[in-house]
Amino acid sequence: MEVDHVNIWLENTQEAKAKLEEIGFTGVPDSLSRIHSGQGTTGRYFYFLNAYLELIYVYDEEEFLDNAKTNPKLDFEERSKSPENGYLPFSIALNMKEYDARKIPFQTVKYAQDWMEEDNAIFAAENSKINKEEPSLFVVYPEITYDKFENLEALSNIPEEYAIWRKFYKHSNGAEKISKIKLHSRNLDQTSSTIQSIAALDNVEILDSDEYLMELYFDNEKQGRSYDLRPEIPLVIHL
Repeated sequence: MEVDHVNIWLENTQEAKAKLEEIGFTGVPDSLSRIHSGQGTTGRYFYFLNAYLELIYVYDEEEFLDNAKTNPKLDFEERSKSPENGYLPFSIALNMKEYDARKIPFQTVKYAQDWMEEDNAIFAAENSKINKEEPSLFVVYPEITYDKFENLEALSNIPEEYAIWRKFYKHSNGAEKISKIKLHSRNLDQTSSTIQSIAALDNVEILDSDEYLMELYFDNEKQGRSYDLRPEIPLVIHL
């Protein structure tokens, strides 16, 4: 398995998006951002050549709560209220090089919703609802797996009808690929199946700490620059 994208649950995503744009990241325009119909959430997106960052938030409270009642084993409601309630406000979406839901190495909850293609579902970690200090973990199906590109020149492979999207991968600060992800959390159970699945990923570390924090490293830190975006976002960027 490998990282498809990472989420940060926030209330004020506009302020957070502006903070990222201030340091040279290109955000996907709000008008083009996907609405998760039936789920009550949407996001603000930042695309990179090998993964993307989603600032996810509740946009329709009634729909969001209805979805939580229909899917009581999911942790969306808890994550949306983090970190005040003790839940880590981060999610990691994974994809499988050879997709087979039967081979996911942790217990899962099957979840389907209106915004997904017909007869498809994501598989969320069952203990994400219970183990609040762990990141929420889920596996996406092939049709929504993020397209990866070897370099900026490879963006020419995006069909001409979608050519407008090419510019969203280009950042004035020079960032191209996420090379490492570090998550900081408290009271981690290193024996849990989800933590062990995360530990098996090539470019992700999860560390016992006294705070909730995500660190994103780009292009093996070749620029030697860092940006601490707290308190607006529990995020540190390394370029």
